[in-house]
Amino acid sequence: MFTRVARAGLCCFAVACGSVSAFAQEDAAAFFSGKTLKLIVGYPPGTVFDTYSRMTLRHMARHIPGKPTAIVQNMPGAGGLNAIVNVAHAAPRDGLTIALSSPQNSTDMLLDPANAKYDPRKVNWIGSVSSETGACVLWNGKGRNIEDLRSRDHLLGATGPTSGTYLEARVLEILFGFKFRYVQGYRSTVDIRLAAEKGEVDGVCGLATSTVLRDMRAQLDAGTIRVPLQTGLKPNPDLNAPNVMDLATNDEQRQILTLIFGPLAYFRPIMAPGDVPAERIAALRGAFDATMKDPEFLGEMERAKIDVRPLSGAELSAQIDEIYRTPASVVEKTRQILGLGQ
Repeated sequence: MFTRVARAGLCCFAVACGSVSAFAQEDAAAFFSGKTLKLIVGYPPGTVFDTYSRMTLRHMARHIPGKPTAIVQNMPGAGGLNAIVNVAHAAPRDGLTIALSSPQNSTDMLLDPANAKYDPRKVNWIGSVSSETGACVLWNGKGRNIEDLRSRDHLLGATGPTSGTYLEARVLEILFGFKFRYVQGYRSTVDIRLAAEKGEVDGVCGLATSTVLRDMRAQLDAGTIRVPLQTGLKPNPDLNAPNVMDLATNDEQRQILTLIFGPLAYFRPIMAPGDVPAERIAALRGAFDATMKDPEFLGEMERAKIDVRPLSGAELSAQIDEIYRTPASVVEKTRQILGLGQ
């Protein structure tokens, strides 16, 4: 049972904590006021990632103490990796430069450590706007079903060797006997889609099902594209196609698939560099969380038919930590499948 002295001590502690929090908010507001917050997006203008970045930042800036001016800068390349590497290593550690980019390169430290460009455990994760399920999408009358992927050659487009568009397809090829060949070097999945429409490639794995259902619905309904397989830990119920986890026949395959497709749980991640003052990260995270509940933001996203299934910065960091606890034997097997580190 607490004594009056103990209770008084707790009250003083609570007041002190509240004062520290208030001072931190004041410090953040004083810092951000009159400044410009820059969000670097790892894809070209007009892409889905770019749309997410602009719509999120516009509302998020209203919730940051001091209400800074906010701008988006496009820095495409390497499957979205250029943007995150720039912010992780070159951006000032002041909280005024953040990035939204691809989640797949968050596993590079596991899968290809010799060539990893940043450590996802040493940056500050602000949050993720959505979770996703991926899809293999085929044009040119190919990809009718799973058996077709095993019995016929398919030429797939990819953005880079560590991008989701390559890693996902390569794992499917090896684990399940799909016949895939690759053309790499596209700047974005938009460019791959254009190439597929011209017949330069047959399709791509790693497209978000939300993109397929929103931007490619007419083609899907007309049968000019096919989705023989979803590629996520959980299927999108609005898309009538089998899910990759249903193909796994043992625990090792399921663990490999989780390592590859786990990042889809934080599909639109926003990050800041490491070593940014804690009160500024708290302000950015708080603004993100407030934006994800903001009726004005949610209404605009709904009208644009853009999916919002957010993770907080703490939840995103926990997801990454969980992936990095993958057994070493499974990581090594996955690296062998992908031809990494050899």
